Amino acid sequence: MIALDGVWKEYRAYTPPPRTFKNFMLDCRGHLRRRAAAKLTVIRDLSLRVEEGEILGVIGPNGSGKSTLAKLIAGTISADKGTVRTRGKIVPFLELGVAFNSELTGRDNIYVNGALLGLGLGYLRENIADILEFAGLEDFAGTPLKYYSSGMQLRLAFSIAMHADGDIFIFDEILAVGDESFRRKCLDSFYRLVRARKTIILLSHDLEFLKKHSARILKLDKGGQYSIVEKTGFAALTAD
Repeated sequence: MIALDGVWKEYRAYTPPPRTFKNFMLDCRGHLRRRAAAKLTVIRDLSLRVEEGEILGVIGPNGSGKSTLAKLIAGTISADKGTVRTRGKIVPFLELGVAFNSELTGRDNIYVNGALLGLGLGYLRENIADILEFAGLEDFAGTPLKYYSSGMQLRLAFSIAMHADGDIFIFDEILAVGDESFRRKCLDSFYRLVRARKTIILLSHDLEFLKKHSARILKLDKGGQYSIVEKTGFAALTAD
């Protein structure tokens, strides 16, 4: 379902600009040289296969490239080198609510975001009550989003995405959305996907959760280094 071959991703690090035009002219070559050298390698020569129905855990410290890897698979960013191939529809639970419009109501945002996820207008009309119920926002459907709390917006975005029909699901910290009651709903939905044999990428800092649910774990380290740990090696795996 997912194939990465020799994938590299780099970002340019911040370099302070010259304070004045005179300083730039006096050290023009040095400034350009420092700027060209200021690169951060986030993903380094990564090759990986994820089979249909597999659950792959991804762990690593902040800044190790977990979100970058998820965006590469989702197709929202491109690799600098190498290839990323996927088969089937991808539903990414990344940067939830990024396309929300604060002036629109919760109901209107469901239609807009649902359409972006490939949900048809007829489906949304039939299921809008379920989407609002899942998010616990039945009483706020007609309220402009600018009056929602951040937690309410996250619940609504998660609920919309969970109603999308896909083949590959990418979760970033599935247990970090909403209160305890809503997290139980998220887990119930996650287990439905597992039973349906969907291909799932799980990004998390919770190593025990990944060990429990993953077939393999991809461990990322800063600088683009990585290792792939099979289930037989989970006992020795640490988050450090």
